[in-house]
Amino acid sequence: MSFKHILLGTLLDFPTHAYDMIKKCFLDFTPANPKLNEGRLYSTLKTLDREGMVVRSLRPQQDMPDQKIVSITSRGAEEFYRWLESTEEEEGHAKFDFFNQYPFLTKVNFFMFLQDEKIIAKLEEQQRISQMRLERFNQAWQEMIEKEVDIHRVRIIEYGIEVEKLRWKWLANLLAEKRTAGSTGTEDEANG
Repeated sequence: MSFKHILLGTLLDFPTHAYDMIKKCFLDFTPANPKLNEGRLYSTLKTLDREGMVVRSLRPQQDMPDQKIVSITSRGAEEFYRWLESTEEEEGHAKFDFFNQYPFLTKVNFFMFLQDEKIIAKLEEQQRISQMRLERFNQAWQEMIEKEVDIHRVRIIEYGIEVEKLRWKWLANLLAEKRTAGSTGTEDEANG
């Protein structure tokens, strides 16, 4: 993910106060918005400023200090469109990138060292988390539809919903297998 280009695209959409940029980067995806690191935001904006891709200006406010607004420059817009039209960052770099997207899989890789009841508890907890994520994503989707958000952004949240449904189903299947194996005792005999 090119954080620099996300910021440039956000600024192309609308100039904003740097502090508000964290919210505005993924405004349409609220309440499913990812967390952004403020330190990373400010250091990236500083770099973009040095490279002449953004400019800061003051917006006067009544009874409050002037607000610093960040806007994209023509050079920043050129860089953003160059990136957007390129194939840069369109394919994952990791051989098994699903491990990065779902870190729980790393633990599943070592479930052989856990007792069945602990595995079942972990799978049930992951299923609960997945259900909560699905609810947040569906809420975000509904809000996007109501706000008449750009259809391409709506399609992104729909993709996320489908991925989360698949994750929930995968957990349900693994949980069913674990419960069946545990009730027959075959795994306990094999491990014992």
